[in-house]
Amino acid sequence: MRTDRPLLPGGLRPGAAVVTVIATAVVTVLAVRYAGDTAPGRVDGHLDRAVDALPTAGHGLARLLVLFGSPGLVAVAATGIALGCLLSGRPRGAVLAVAGPGLTGLITTLGKPLIDRTIGGGLAFPSGHTGGATSLALVVALLLAASLRLGASGTAALAGACAVLVGGAVGTGMVMLGSHYPTDVVGGFCTAVAAVLAVALALDAAVVRRAPARV
Repeated sequence: MRTDRPLLPGGLRPGAAVVTVIATAVVTVLAVRYAGDTAPGRVDGHLDRAVDALPTAGHGLARLLVLFGSPGLVAVAATGIALGCLLSGRPRGAVLAVAGPGLTGLITTLGKPLIDRTIGGGLAFPSGHTGGATSLALVVALLLAASLRLGASGTAALAGACAVLVGGAVGTGMVMLGSHYPTDVVGGFCTAVAAVLAVALALDAAVVRRAPARV
């Protein structure tokens, strides 16, 4: 019988728990700070200038990039990854593929009307597209790291790089298109990080608790 490998190396779990708490705190602080706002804040102004410095020709690329965070694509991709995990005997990976992006989408969807931050009349915080893309990138990175049997440092490096590159690209695209403030993107990114890591930690902990003691 094939063994379902842990989603996180043992040495990485304490650090992952700390990152989860920090990401949750960032989302909470930003949500409280920008609740009910209809304009960019001071931090947004600084980040906006960096985005404005990008070539205007990048708007076409931005429209393409944001598609990777669309709810439909995220749902289809998550389902495909989950099926692949089930076929390869990795039920924990299948649950992570569905629950990580699913929890991220639930939080960003329900959070928008509760926080009520708007841009151009539309609800903005946290960015669902950024959260969706980041959650998928994290899931793929963790599953790949487990398949390659990477250690704590290798897994952390791969997961961090994938999340920042994919989430950053999609988030930048959303800002360039005027759909979100930069802090909305930060909120969506941190929501995904907290959600995916929390699910991974919970799944690994549940398996550890059920494992019979060795004699």
